[in-house]
Amino acid sequence: MKWLREPFVQFLLVGAVLALAWSALSGRLADDDANRIEMDAQEIELLAANWERQWQRPPTEEELRGLVDARVREEILYRTAQSMGLDLNDVVVRRRMVQKMELLSQDLATITDPPETEVRTYFAENRDRYLVPPQISFRHVYFNLDQRGYEQAEADARALLAELRTTEPDEVELATLGDRFMLASAYRMRTPEEIAREFGSRFAEAIVGLERGWHGPIGSGYGTHLVEVTERVEARPPEFEEVRERVSADYSRVRRERANELLVETLSAEYEISIDSAAIHNRSLEALREAAE
Repeated sequence: MKWLREPFVQFLLVGAVLALAWSALSGRLADDDANRIEMDAQEIELLAANWERQWQRPPTEEELRGLVDARVREEILYRTAQSMGLDLNDVVVRRRMVQKMELLSQDLATITDPPETEVRTYFAENRDRYLVPPQISFRHVYFNLDQRGYEQAEADARALLAELRTTEPDEVELATLGDRFMLASAYRMRTPEEIAREFGSRFAEAIVGLERGWHGPIGSGYGTHLVEVTERVEARPPEFEEVRERVSADYSRVRRERANELLVETLSAEYEISIDSAAIHNRSLEALREAAE
């Protein structure tokens, strides 16, 4: 399989093996010395460093002793809870442990930056995802539905549209037409997303495909409009350098997902997995019957 030859996959396999080996070894050591709790210099330094990062100063001796006492107390309660089986069948504990395993695989996958060739290959295979959106320049005349009423506003807009298609009003003249609008009357090179943020998605979708010239009436969250498209640039595939950061971020996410999948696939080989498919089928049928009733 090609993906097995990828450097980060090979690194992940090594890491997974080391993690499993450490887990087995630490389990044996715990069995041999289950009742011993040792707070050595390394552990104490870790507690002090965490405190300093949080409070921006080193702990006093009294504070450090308090941290150590709290850590010992935590370890006592943790080991006792384990011995009582309190961690078994606990959904919260299970989910937390799953998250930690996923984080382990992600850390191994992203410990080194992906090679440039991998990122470029990912971009080439997914170039359509990074299309540079179209841009539109337009100006508009606004009609207030609250003041005019829907039918009158539509009729007034259609009457003015006929005039605008035979004249060419300047910005000053355009501002005297229609009703007062709280935002701008002209917009330069806006993407559909930017237009939607100001006028709503319905308005943006309506004008994104329009050719140059006057169109309308077109509804928005404010009322109705006559719109003149004055310039447009079509969507286009990007060059790699234009979207390098986005592509790198996306590919890093894909690597983390692959790492988790590979970890589960690797570990699954150690288990005998039995799934009652009939129970799944019967439960689904029961849910469908209940929904139909």
